[in-house]
Amino acid sequence: MIVHDIFTKRQTFIALSVSQLVHMHKEEGLILRDTNQLQVRRIKKYIFSNAAGGEIYLPPLVAAAEEGMLGGQTPGKLKIVDGSHRMKALLQLEDQIFMSMKSEKDEEIRNAYHLQYLLEKTEIAIQVLEGLSNDEENQLFIDLNTKGKQVALSKRIAYDSRDRLNGITNRILQSNAKLIEAGVETEKRAIIRPANKKFLSLSQLRLLVATFLAGKLLSRADEWKENAGGEDEAYMDIVNCWFDKLFTFDSPKRIGNYHETMLASFPLIQAVSLYAIKDWENQSLSAKKRSLIVRMDSIKGVDWSSKNPQWRRFDGMGRGEFFYPDKSKRNIEEIANWLESQRR
Repeated sequence: MIVHDIFTKRQTFIALSVSQLVHMHKEEGLILRDTNQLQVRRIKKYIFSNAAGGEIYLPPLVAAAEEGMLGGQTPGKLKIVDGSHRMKALLQLEDQIFMSMKSEKDEEIRNAYHLQYLLEKTEIAIQVLEGLSNDEENQLFIDLNTKGKQVALSKRIAYDSRDRLNGITNRILQSNAKLIEAGVETEKRAIIRPANKKFLSLSQLRLLVATFLAGKLLSRADEWKENAGGEDEAYMDIVNCWFDKLFTFDSPKRIGNYHETMLASFPLIQAVSLYAIKDWENQSLSAKKRSLIVRMDSIKGVDWSSKNPQWRRFDGMGRGEFFYPDKSKRNIEEIANWLESQRR
């Protein structure tokens, strides 16, 4: 153990096995901060899902030890400053492994044995700081969780190969020439109309992809549950087909221009997607695509102009010449129902 004096506080890195940490916790030698069980479950799912490949990446925990505890031996008591959710997930894995070994699904059983073997060999890195007051521990926790820069959504979609939704979204973005021409905002978190004329933001594109995968209107992309495994290419084809039909309503060059078309409104685009996937339940993928083509062709004649007074019949806000439809689920559904009445 090499101990350094940094900014008057002695600190070091240690590595403890999962079994040592579990034992310390049982002996009340490992103190955790309050945790949110939903976040703990997310971490457990991440660990469990990636156990077979051994591709589990957890940053070091940060812990505090009492003054004089860093004397060459592993501290007998640690207070976790940052990483309590990770630690709680590790502590709960034993029960999950036991339950999964009794599962009727072969994949879950395999993952359970992989994880059990992995945990027997795994050590967790911990950065330990000595002699922190309660106020200093709390400030360190706040600094660690607010001062770091979050990875941009564009990078998460581009690099997170294990996230299926991100992967499909990225491939659609890279392969659809018309969508690229229309413009997808990858740098800014939101598109401010009418100044920004790019058609979609990256988060909006991901939400649309999730909507098609789910077969229903979603408020957030993370509401999608993976229920269409092994059919990514087919769903990509359906989404690309929908974009092709959408770009017959207005050209890629104009579709993000709020001065010209209401298709620059994301709630309206959501309504068009909801209209397109009506009655998808229990249909084959080929039938879904055929239905989508017929339904999109039947509303091609709608007046999508921003000046069409019909748009103001829906909930929204008017600002001068512009009307911004409300993004509530009810309003989007009402627009989709109106589109149904415009079929020819």
